[in-house]
Amino acid sequence: MAAQLPYGAAEIVALRTAGKRPADLLLISLVGPLSGETNPAIVAKPGRSYDWRFLVGLDVLIVATTSTLYLASLAKEIETAGLASLSVWFADQQDGINVLIDGYRPQTKSGRRMGVAQRVTLAGLGTSESSSECLHRIAGEVKRRAMANADRFDAALVDMGTNGFRRTFGAAWGAAS
Repeated sequence: MAAQLPYGAAEIVALRTAGKRPADLLLISLVGPLSGETNPAIVAKPGRSYDWRFLVGLDVLIVATTSTLYLASLAKEIETAGLASLSVWFADQQDGINVLIDGYRPQTKSGRRMGVAQRVTLAGLGTSESSSECLHRIAGEVKRRAMANADRFDAALVDMGTNGFRRTFGAAWGAAS
């Protein structure tokens, strides 16, 4: 029996058959439907086997939680389709990792942690919290980490970093504790 397509994949397959591709990052949700999302989204069930060949050459983001079962094996299965890039966003942590970047796999066991700008872009994805609440949470984590490491750097570098975070987070940076 051939593996089936995940929910929402038929439209992407039709595009690919016509020689086209989605214009945006393709989301594969393991947390159910993603409300208010404008990117193309597919809903899959962890532990099921799917035909992922339609993902060849695409940029893909898996939306999961830190407790999602079978996540590692599903990510490996999806990666074998020959993607351009693959990232995993943990909705419960509002953080993620880049597993495959422009066809390159970082030389770490799990991938490379997402940068601040990428996290800000994805704030609120896969959770019932508002993106504003998530942005404040991310800003707080980044601020705590930056302040914990500030004594390791020259004051001018700390000022430059702080100014950069202010531009990235806006009002959320000032409100973050």
